[in-house]
Amino acid sequence: MPVNKVLETITSRYSLLEEFDEEIFNALVRGLILTPTHFVFELKSGMRVEEIVN
Repeated sequence: MPVNKVLETITSRYSLLEEFDEEIFNALVRGLILTPTHFVFELKSGMRVEEIVN
């Protein structure tokens, strides 16, 4: 997914996100890898975002 499509998805909202939005998540995330110590989000843009769990 090109970056401009990602920005379009996010900016099409008229207010700040206050809770999980499944539509936005599905539009941006291709996959999710779970391990005991972290999550890795594979975005449709090709980027990978890692979040460490404490």
